[in-house]
Amino acid sequence: MGGRSARAVAAETGVDHTLIGKVLNGKTWADLATIARLEDALGVDLWPRRTDRSNSVS
Repeated sequence: MGGRSARAVAAETGVDHTLIGKVLNGKTWADLATIARLEDALGVDLWPRRTDRSNSVS
């Protein structure tokens, strides 16, 4: 979170600060919409992206 508090991130993302705290503490999982909002606002990848497709099953 770049040294920002959960409330500061909540203000930037529109994601409730209590949800951010629960995710950080491992008490719940964020849904994909929440992950997308956090990624956009924070400018980071939170969901791993698969870049090597050579091992894909056809």
